[in-house]
Amino acid sequence: MKIVELENVSKHYNENIGVENISFQIEEGSIVGLIGPNGAGKSTTVKLISGILNNDSGNIEVLGYNPVKDLEKLSKRYGLMFNNRSSLWFNLKAIDSLKLMKSIYGISKSNFDSNLQKYSKILNAEELLEKPVREMSLGQRIKIEILVTLLHDPELLIYDEPTLGLDTFAKKQFRKILGELRENGKTILITTHDLVDVEKIADRIILINNGSKLLDLSREEFTKMIGDRFILSINSKNVPVYLEEYLVETSQSTSRYMIKNDIYKQIIEKVSEKFEPYEYSINKPLLEDLLNEYYRP
Repeated sequence: MKIVELENVSKHYNENIGVENISFQIEEGSIVGLIGPNGAGKSTTVKLISGILNNDSGNIEVLGYNPVKDLEKLSKRYGLMFNNRSSLWFNLKAIDSLKLMKSIYGISKSNFDSNLQKYSKILNAEELLEKPVREMSLGQRIKIEILVTLLHDPELLIYDEPTLGLDTFAKKQFRKILGELRENGKTILITTHDLVDVEKIADRIILINNGSKLLDLSREEFTKMIGDRFILSINSKNVPVYLEEYLVETSQSTSRYMIKNDIYKQIIEKVSEKFEPYEYSINKPLLEDLLNEYYRP
């Protein structure tokens, strides 16, 4: 079952492109990672799906609704979090903000208490519930913002940069929650700059840049893409010209090159003739390496 459908959707801001002729679908019970550099169109896409923005052209359907026309009905069936936009009351304790959400969404006391206990424990946020929002660090506030999205047991969860400000343990726990939600048939769309999130949990990876969709890979396709390449790291400034076309990134002491397996033997033979074994290494590419060429303006 298709939970989200975008067909040839465009949104412009005066002369600037938000998204241009973008199309994709999200199936029920899947996690989709929407990635791209700053200004790529990720947040615009999320706002279109959630009904905050109206598209200029194309068609959008979310849970069978038109996001803008049916926003009131739709908003009760999704959980939405924008990292830079708080849904909490600044001067209230976290628990009081959550209780207000309980009233807004019409959540039963049993469901509210059950979800609050379960997810606050997983996120290690139990001690934050009696703390005023104004006294929280960014990471603490993010934990409570995540709680807000989960309390009404939505069918679709939409997260825009949700892990910004979370420590490593909290990120791991958040990924655990997303995995459990998927197992229970929930559908999740997440935009993030933290590509570890995407690599670990996403069933599909959609890359957009300059408002256009450039890649749409399943986990299997992504795994194959990684398997077809390797990263050569050389700790020297004196790098041969024949490697320049494969350059991914360079620093003061190390240059990294992504090379396909079909030329592995000939490249390594040349490299081993010029460099000592301690001057170079071979590793699997990261998602960021694979997407490097698409991130360029």
